[in-house]
Amino acid sequence: MSLACAPCYVTSMNSSTPPTKHHYIPAFYLKRWKGSDGKINEYTKPYRDIVVKDVMPERTGYQERLYELNGYEPEIAQQVEEKFFKPLDTWASDALKMLEDVSQETPWTTHSRSAWTRFILSLMLRCPEDIAALREWWQIDFGQTDDAAEAQYRAVRTNGDPETFAEFLEGQPLSLKERYQYKILFSLIDHEIIGHEMNRMHWRVLPTPTEAPTLLTSDRPVIRTKNIHGPQGHIVLPIGPRLLFFASPNAQFLKQLLRADPTKITKEVNRQVVEGASRFVYGVDTNHLRFVQNRFGKTPQPRTMENILARGAA
Repeated sequence: MSLACAPCYVTSMNSSTPPTKHHYIPAFYLKRWKGSDGKINEYTKPYRDIVVKDVMPERTGYQERLYELNGYEPEIAQQVEEKFFKPLDTWASDALKMLEDVSQETPWTTHSRSAWTRFILSLMLRCPEDIAALREWWQIDFGQTDDAAEAQYRAVRTNGDPETFAEFLEGQPLSLKERYQYKILFSLIDHEIIGHEMNRMHWRVLPTPTEAPTLLTSDRPVIRTKNIHGPQGHIVLPIGPRLLFFASPNAQFLKQLLRADPTKITKEVNRQVVEGASRFVYGVDTNHLRFVQNRFGKTPQPRTMENILARGAA
């Protein structure tokens, strides 16, 4: 599945002032909800009540210096955004246009399917709390050693080296720790096995009827079953106010799902998207204000990163 865009080493950037606004919900995706003025409706809950305002897609769904490489010079510290997420999102934008093409005239390739798969995986792993959890875990795990590693270190240790491998690791520069931390993130988003399985799933796009409510999205827009490999396993993602993306390994289940009442499907997707939101919900209009007010963040979405790190620490 690899599209070979992960920066495995540090190189200089072309710009002396690389952007520090790092979007974890990319503007190309949010633009599907824009109105005639080019803006989308952003629902937030800073306190008790929901606040809704019109914003440009580029002005939301980001955090300053989210993916910054600590320990590097300013001109190269932002390269995770520039060299990994920017091309990832560019390729995903092209794939989204293909999904929106209901005529299906453009044939899917391994590259285009991988681009969309990697985008979905990134949405489950690139949010602020995901990066914070990865940083916290890596600060502890980087210096962890076992008897075998310590024995190997003793075999090659020379005069002047730290006494133990753990001490050697602790003394490594922050820049090195940062680089390997992000290599872990890249490997998860570009996971060969999981990506291959998702590429092989059956993909469908469901247009929702005009009598149904418009679809909402959020900063946690991916809906998936706990076991996507099971007989009813599936992934759902709103890709516009009137379009839903579905993926499942079970073609028969997918057919049954798409034969269900589309209005009921729309309402259920909106419920899960809003209840799973963390900071933002987005819509094409303000008609969902009461719906969002009653459900915002009620069932926080389990984070894939936390589950991965928990398994790794076990």
